[in-house]
Amino acid sequence: MRIDKRLNLVIEVETGEGTVFVHSTPVSREVFERYFLIISKTFAAIISEGLSFISGPRVAALMLKKIATDLGVWEGRDGINNGLMAEIRRLSNVIMPSDRGWYTVPFQDAIDKQLLDESDIAEVEGLIAFFICASAMSRKTEVQSVLERMALWGSSITSLNSTEFAASLPISSPEKTSQTPEITSSVPH
Repeated sequence: MRIDKRLNLVIEVETGEGTVFVHSTPVSREVFERYFLIISKTFAAIISEGLSFISGPRVAALMLKKIATDLGVWEGRDGINNGLMAEIRRLSNVIMPSDRGWYTVPFQDAIDKQLLDESDIAEVEGLIAFFICASAMSRKTEVQSVLERMALWGSSITSLNSTEFAASLPISSPEKTSQTPEITSSVPH
């Protein structure tokens, strides 16, 4: 099997205001090359601790922070928090319902404006960190099957970008989020 499209992660999040979706894309090759050691050490630690797909997504961001802190590269202008984590947040968008349909907010803006609570942010960042590590460390031919295992966590993979994904959702509003579709992979098998 050959995968030509980049696979993106979509996470369904239940908030006090209804269902929202977080759409995240993998980091570029350039970003991976800059942070390969932290990404690979994080993924290796998740696997060696026996966390895999069962609890790995819950703790991946914490594991990434622990490893970077232990190596003394978490803080600072060029640290992992201001580099890799900032890039992960930049590549992620929150798709929210409104009275005129769905609209997209950059993940960092959603954090800054407190559109998601702390536990939702922690859960989403864990899933995204696991997604970044798993997609970066898997062979191209295995990425889809590896990422599909994340469905345990209410997430899915898609080849759609965030704008296309938002457009694929039924028209909704904050009061009518029960129309939220079941998400499945949009990548042909």
